[in-house]
Amino acid sequence: MERIDVGVLGATGMVGVRLVRLLENHPWFRLREVGASDRSRGKPLGHLVADDDGGPLWSEAAEVVVKSVDDEYSSALLLSALPSTVAKELEPKLAHAGHLVVSNASSHRMGPDVPLVIPEINPDHLEVARRQVERWGGAIVTNPNCVVAGVAMALHPLHEAFELETAVVTTFQAISGAGKPGPSAGDLLDNVLPFIAGEEDKIGAEIRKIIGKATGDGFQEAEMRVSASCTRVGVTHGHLASVSLGFRRQPRVEEVAELLNGFTGNVVKDRLPLAPVRPIQVLPGSNRPQPRLDRDVGGGMTVTVGRIRACEVHHIKMFVLAHNLVRGAAGAALLNAELCHARGFTDRLADAPAAR
Repeated sequence: MERIDVGVLGATGMVGVRLVRLLENHPWFRLREVGASDRSRGKPLGHLVADDDGGPLWSEAAEVVVKSVDDEYSSALLLSALPSTVAKELEPKLAHAGHLVVSNASSHRMGPDVPLVIPEINPDHLEVARRQVERWGGAIVTNPNCVVAGVAMALHPLHEAFELETAVVTTFQAISGAGKPGPSAGDLLDNVLPFIAGEEDKIGAEIRKIIGKATGDGFQEAEMRVSASCTRVGVTHGHLASVSLGFRRQPRVEEVAELLNGFTGNVVKDRLPLAPVRPIQVLPGSNRPQPRLDRDVGGGMTVTVGRIRACEVHHIKMFVLAHNLVRGAAGAALLNAELCHARGFTDRLADAPAAR
């Protein structure tokens, strides 16, 4: 497949830098341009992220001169790691200008014709974005909240098999999920923060949209009740969730473990470069998954599950872990971009009546 040019917006933030790093030697995409705030404009990207915990950027990326996010972009495909407040206004403008914006921001996830995609679960939802292409010449495609990325992956095959009715989710979310500067060391040392603003409402709504169906009118949400409680803990990377599930048809613990371990997802035929061989891995033992030990499984794209057992209130309970900056953010957006390219969306942009 011929490589195409892409741009990264919000390239100096945690997610943006991770996106740039994931694009190194990518077989389908070539980093052409990056955008950030006006204070970064005109500076080489490498000078702005020299202190990032991943070490120096690869040489070509380090030399790219940063644009303002309000500048014009030549790449048809833009990967957005913009703050939601900025993305809300800017991403539709870019779509109207003929760009395919694959966004990690929350601003447009629940839009009636905006796909909210985890490729292994609902790649067919991508087709709803054709309405945007027909109207605007471009489109917005989103990935979910960093907790939902892992939890929905674990819930989907179980819902398909046993019809999930209720889910109680308690999260233990890493510091990096708050971005920079994030909570202070004084707040997290010897402490747990039992509230993350705006987080709990997103979880149920996004899970229902992702696990639901694409229709001729948009999206039909899955019928399930989700109760979420979100906490911030003193972990660098990796969002852990304790999940208790009730089903229409009660599964056995052994069935749940076997189903999750055998899940391959719905994009095997697309051969997406970033897609892990095993989207879900069930870990043995009574003390896994752990963020420090398991967040990097599958290059950070594999969701790990453990402690699957009977629940005294519902049917099944377990722990789910995902790397919040990879599967939950940068990797999720890049995988969606790969899906768009594999399914011909970048070709459609060339044929669409773009409003440039």
